[in-house]
Formats: sequence, C-alpha cells, structure tokens
Amino acid sequence: MKGNFIADQRTVANRKTPIAAAVAMLAMSVAMSAQAQQAKEEPTTVIVTGIRASLQQSLNQKKNAESLVEVITAEDIGKMPDKNVADSLSRVSGVTTTSAGSAEGSFGENEHVQLRGLSSQFTLTTLNGHTVSSGDWYGPNIAAGGRSVSYTLLPSDLVGRIVVHKSSQADLIEGGAAGSVDIQTRKPLEFKERLTMSASVEAAYSTAAKSTDPALSALANWKNADNTFGVLAQVFSQSRKLQRAGSEGVWWDKAGANYPDPALAGKNVSLLSGAVLFEQERKRNGGYLEAQWKPQSNLTLDLSGFLSTVDAKNYNTNYMADTINAFNGPGWNGNAVKPTGAATVSGNTITSIFFDKNAFGANSAGAWSVVEDVAARPDAKTDSKFLNFDAKWKVSDDLTLTSKLGHTSGSGKTKDVGFEVLSGWNQGAGYSLTSDGIFVLNVPGGDKFVRAGGGIGGWGSYTSSTDKESYGQVDGELKLASDIVPSVKFGVRVAKHERDLQKMGMVLGAGADDEKQIPESAIGNFSSNWYGNLPVNPTPGFNPFKISNEYVASWVAKYATFNTHATQQEFNIKEDTTAGYFMANLQPSETVSGNVGVRLVRTKMDIHAFLPGGKPNYEQSFNDVLPSLNLRADLSKDLIARVAVNRGMSRPDFGQLAGNDLRDLQHNGVGSNPYLSPIRSNNMDLSLEWYFAPKALLQAGIFSSDLKGVIAYGHSILPYADASKQGVIANYDISAPVNTNGKLNGFNLAYEQNVWGGIGVSGNYSYSDGKQTDKLASGTCNGKAGEDCTLYGTSKNSYNVGAFYEDDRFSARVAYSHRSAYKLGNRGGSDYFQSPNGSLNIALNYTLNKNVMFTVEAQNLNDPLMTVYKTDTTQIAGVYKNGKTIYGGLRAKF
Repeated sequence: MKGNFIADQRTVANRKTPIAAAVAMLAMSVAMSAQAQQAKEEPTTVIVTGIRASLQQSLNQKKNAESLVEVITAEDIGKMPDKNVADSLSRVSGVTTTSAGSAEGSFGENEHVQLRGLSSQFTLTTLNGHTVSSGDWYGPNIAAGGRSVSYTLLPSDLVGRIVVHKSSQADLIEGGAAGSVDIQTRKPLEFKERLTMSASVEAAYSTAAKSTDPALSALANWKNADNTFGVLAQVFSQSRKLQRAGSEGVWWDKAGANYPDPALAGKNVSLLSGAVLFEQERKRNGGYLEAQWKPQSNLTLDLSGFLSTVDAKNYNTNYMADTINAFNGPGWNGNAVKPTGAATVSGNTITSIFFDKNAFGANSAGAWSVVEDVAARPDAKTDSKFLNFDAKWKVSDDLTLTSKLGHTSGSGKTKDVGFEVLSGWNQGAGYSLTSDGIFVLNVPGGDKFVRAGGGIGGWGSYTSSTDKESYGQVDGELKLASDIVPSVKFGVRVAKHERDLQKMGMVLGAGADDEKQIPESAIGNFSSNWYGNLPVNPTPGFNPFKISNEYVASWVAKYATFNTHATQQEFNIKEDTTAGYFMANLQPSETVSGNVGVRLVRTKMDIHAFLPGGKPNYEQSFNDVLPSLNLRADLSKDLIARVAVNRGMSRPDFGQLAGNDLRDLQHNGVGSNPYLSPIRSNNMDLSLEWYFAPKALLQAGIFSSDLKGVIAYGHSILPYADASKQGVIANYDISAPVNTNGKLNGFNLAYEQNVWGGIGVSGNYSYSDGKQTDKLASGTCNGKAGEDCTLYGTSKNSYNVGAFYEDDRFSARVAYSHRSAYKLGNRGGSDYFQSPNGSLNIALNYTLNKNVMFTVEAQNLNDPLMTVYKTDTTQIAGVYKNGKTIYGGLRAKF
C-alpha cells in the first residue's frame, strides 16, 4: 500500500518543449537585431579594493559573460560586504534568501538561497565549481534531508567572488533547475605580493541576548619568486549568543460539535498558546587550505581542503496557556466547560477566550493551567568539509584539459528532548490574539509553578545525518579554425552520493517523572525583558515561571538514553550520477556570441526507507537530456541584449524521498514518497543591459519556467506507531510530496550607479508569479473554493534598495532587502506561510592607513516580526523577533 495520495499519483508526462525550434528562431532574431559598431571589450584585470572598485569589477565580469550572470566581488582580501554569503546574495536582482529551513521561524541569519522565485531546492550551490555537502543542527531540518547548502557554514571571509548563473549551460553541474551559485575563493598564485597576510578581530553585540561575543579570522598567502608554487591558509573562529522571543499557536483544533457554548462549536481554537524563549550559543570554527603548483608552464595542479564546524547548543522554553481540559474535560473526560465571560470570534477562529479558577466547579482535578515545555538540545552541531584536487593541462595551443577529483561530506546531529511540567489549575487560563498574531496570555498566578501531581513528562530523540559525495570529472576545450564556432567544450562527470539518517528513540530511567526532584533553586522566571522585543507585552509585571536550562540538561544526562531505532523515520539513500556534455562556443558575427550545448545525465537511486504497507527498499533511475542556448548581442558599445533557453533539472530532497516527520501529540506529520521523479524546468530568459556610464547599469529582463514534476503535497490518513505509547498503532494525518506540474513567469529590473564622486545608489525589483497548474484532489490546490495554487517558496514581489559613500578614508553602505509572503510547507493537509519581511543592514569602514581599517556593521536594524501562519491567516503558528546585531572590529593586512 502506498497511501491514497501515492496510489492516485499519475506519472507526469515528460512533454518536451520544442527547444530546438525556439533556439533557431531566437538565434535568428538576435543576430538580425545586432547593430553594434564595436566588438565587445576584453576582460581587464582590476585590483579590487573598496566599494567602487568592487562594483566596477563585478559589472565588468557581468558585461563580458556569455550567459546571464550576476557577480559579487570582495571589497578587499577577506572583506566581503556582509557577514554571511547569503546576505550578500540577498541584494542581487532575482535572488531571495530564507532564514529558516522550514516552519521553525527565523533564527536571525540567512541560511538558504533561491533563484527565479523558486524554492531553494531548485538552486545548486558549488564552491570553486564542485559540490559541497552540509548538514543542519535543528532536528526537523536534519530529518527533512534538504539538498540546499546551509550558508551558515560558509563565512564570507573565504570568498573572492560569487557568480550567480541565472541561465544554465552545458558545462555546469546539473541539479539547479532555477540556476546555480558558485562561490569562488582566491588562488595562491593570483596574489600580487609574495607574502600577504590579513586578520580581523571583531566583537558582535546582540540586542536580544544582551551579549558581546568575539570573532577572529586570519589569512596568509605565500608564493615563490617564480610564481610557480603558493600556499593559502585561512582560519576562522566566531561565537554568538542568540535569543529569540516568540509567540506560538502550538496546537490548533476545533471546538467539538456539542461544545456547551453553541456559538463556539466547530470554531478553530488554540488549545496550547505559547510564550516562547529560544536561547542559543553558536560557535563556528574552521579553516581553508590550498596549495597551487605549476611544475611546467602548461600544467597547474591545485589541492584544497575545507572544514567548518558549528556547535549550536540551544534551549527553547515554551510556556503555554492550557485550554485543552476546558474543551475536552479534565483528564479528557469529555466534560467540556463554558468560558468565563464572552469569547470573541473572527471568521472561524476564536481570538479571545478565558476560563477562570471556578470554570470546573469542584471538579478541576486533572485540569492544568500551564504546560511548560523546555526543548533541550545540548549537543546540537553540524559540519561541512571537502578535499578537492584540480589539474589544468594545456596540451597544445588548441587543446586544454582540466579535471577535478574530490570528496565532500557534511553531518548534523542533535538530541532533542522535551522536559515538560504541568502547573495545577490555579487562577484560570486563556488567551487573546492580537492583530499581529501574538498570543497575549491570561494566566493569573502563572508566575508560580504549582506542583499538583502532574509529574514530569518527557519526549525526545537523537537524530543524526551524514551526507557525502565522491566525484570526478574531466573537461576539455578545443579551439577550432572557425570564425563561427571558435571553440568547443566537452566533458564527463561521475559522482557517488549517499545520505543516511538515523533516529534513536528516547527511554527515560526510573524516577524521571517525579516532579518533587525539581529543586526550588531551578525554578525561576523569564527575565523582565523576555518579551521586550515583541510589540505587545502580556499582563504588566507578569513573567512566566521557567525551569532553568542547566537543570533540564542535568535531568537529560541523568535519565535519558537513546538506544532504540525509530525505524519509521530512518532512511539511507545511495545516488549515483553520470553526466556528459558537449558545448560549442559561438561567434556568428563580431557583435553576436554565445554558446549552445547539451548535457546528458543518468541518475540511479537506491532508497531504503519505511512506508506504511510498503516494501523496505525502492530503486529508481532517470535519464535527462538538458539542452541549452545562451546568446548575447552587442547592440552598441554599452547596450547588450541576451537570450537564454535551457532545460534544467533538480532532484527531490532526500527527505521528500524517504523518512517521516511525525508529531505524536497531534497525530499528524509530513511523510515521504520514494516514487518521486526529478523536477524538470524548461526555462527562457530575455534581458537588456545598458552600461550607460562608468560603474553604472540599467537592466530589464523577463523569464519563464515550465515546470514538470514540481513538488506539491497530497493528504492522507496513514497508520504509524505512536512513539509516545509503547506498541500503539494510530492513524496520522499525513502530508506527503507528489509530482505535479507548474508554471512560473516574471520580470526583474535593476539599477546601480556611482552617481557622483564617492556616492552611489542601487535598486532592483523582481516579480515572480508561480502557480501549480495541475489540480490535486488531496492537496490544497484542488479546484475548490479557497484553494491555494502558489508554488512553495515563491514570493510574488521582492526588492532591494541601497546606497553607499566612499572616499580615501571612510566608506558607508546601507541596504534594505524585502520579500513578500511565501508558502513554506505543508503538514497535516494544511499549508504554512511566511509573512512579508525585510532586513536593514549598515556597514561603516574607516581606513587608518594602508594596513589598518576599523569597521562597524549592523544587521537586522529594523528587527521585523517574522510570522508563520496557516492558510487561514488567523491561525498563527508562530511570531518571532531576533533583535539586532552590531559588529565592531579591526582589520589589518600586511
């Protein structure tokens, strides 16, 4: 049995767009329209220092590229304009970023990158042209098994430049149906001086955590006098304390049809309404080492290695007003009670309700006013590493061969243990929901923990995942005696990839549930400013009780063991890929150039996973033909037209193919589907670029993607073992991925200019309209009233505005990035959305002399509300604020 949604799935027909015909027409039209009088400029070498030099270098590389690219260049050695690579990318036209992997809300740092308005699984990230494995420290994201690189593992100090490929071409690694991002480090033999060193010392202050933490980085590069051998070494160590205030609707349900107040029967109600305090200590350490050797003038060998680790110990305290017993009776005895006073209702949702201390009369035994849950993850960590060998051999004046051979791996692991206490029915419980979606809790006397025999509850697991890939490739470029086709490129690549997920269930030792063991010294309160960075404060002077993190950690260490496999949620996937390509570089006239090619890809997957009623393993294989055409026409010296047509493909996330993320309390979750096929996207781009002045660009473009096999979510009731109840099989409300079809159309506009002297401005806007085009009866795009057919991850509107000033001593940059609401995911048949959000960042630099610079930077200055909600916007899943971060430091180079 594959579940209703899988059994009903029809394999999407691979209706190929007649790309060859489109290619011919587009090539003809561009060639006919090219009226330029001068040949395109050759790339020039620019020593990049400062904002204006970085802007000029980036525009030069973009202008001279044969395909649609965006380029970000470091302002100086080890000096990107942002702390995180994803932050820099967020300002690029057509690029959006996310600060969370799923519906957990933002943790204040951009983590994943999206192109063309499509979700991050459509974007491939490489480093120096090869793949990079990574993991995650947050349990649900580890289980989700995403392919997208977590940018939190990649410090910006490593970067020389970033190239965003908005259109594909045959010599690029497949996997990015929307495009790819290549992060490029500097090479040892590219440095001007024989010995170059730089270092930075920095302090970061979090306004939410009220903590100042250090960050150190250093770079050293040496090369010999003959410029034939060089070594580059970089190290980094960064610490941060994070604190996030939040408000969560933990458990939404409906009041029963026979609820004592008929006006509330059948209405949506929050049974657990939480005030949330997330605290984390995050430490990132690692380094990069590269050696480059030219034993002969026509041969270059390069060996590089990278390691980045993130220790991410964290605790999430959720203090929840409990109305479960009021709607279901004390101890779930069915004797529901009416609220005290009138409740308020908006649409179909109860937005305000309260039950006082007398709500149950004399029968309040088994009723609780507060559930406090401390999710302890004391050993959360993730890492990424690779070892890569490159070779470049100029065999003759006409033939050049290059190769890559390497291995990359990443991992993530965490204990995720819930320490749960129940506070007796004291003075009552209830909530009010503000217009911002914040739960204002009404729990009189809730600042005290009332021991009433509820004991200590516990749930938990230990999740670990490893991701690894071994790869090898050989590429060649052959110059031809042809003006129209001056050269051709060809190559092959093989890769063996494996993703393994293990999940161990928790067993608690005898005595773990005795609430009497909690010492009074471990019972405190949220700090007075715990809610201070949310716009609404609960009852004045009210600070919820809080069991200390230290005590919870000691309880976990004393009672929790993890030695039983949760086989329902584990998986192992082996994926072998083989690819070959041929690409011709084109120069049909002095003013028209480009490339045309095809990449052939075979993917073979061996999936070991649990599916209710299914078999233990599944094998699939796919063949893909990926043609591409990129053309540019120099309409004048400074006006360039571009057209790109290609087919891209992205493989489903590993967690979509296997594994299950289950919620035992609510009996819902997200399942998987081992029958998923890759997502294929037929893409077209048209762009016009006007370089109307030095360090200036005005650009307009349109794009379209026809998506075959795009992921949607079906809905089904399936039997799973309830891990919280030994030996019990229960029906779970499951959402699971299926292939369907979709369409995306959009346009983007971009402007940037060094206006006068050291003053510059920039701005861009992107519009993306992504829709699921096939209806799915068991999904949320189902042809019924109120359906939602938007694609997951697609913001309709995104924009960036910025300005800078720079002189010989001082520079300043301000930038604001914004994206509209987008669909995050689906659980239990309901979609979850991220609210519109934006971020304001500022950077100030003062150059003391050629060796020393002082820096001040501020991130997230606007400190926006980050709201996650269900399809019904009154059903708030969570509202979060992370606070601002201010950096101050010194950079030195020698």
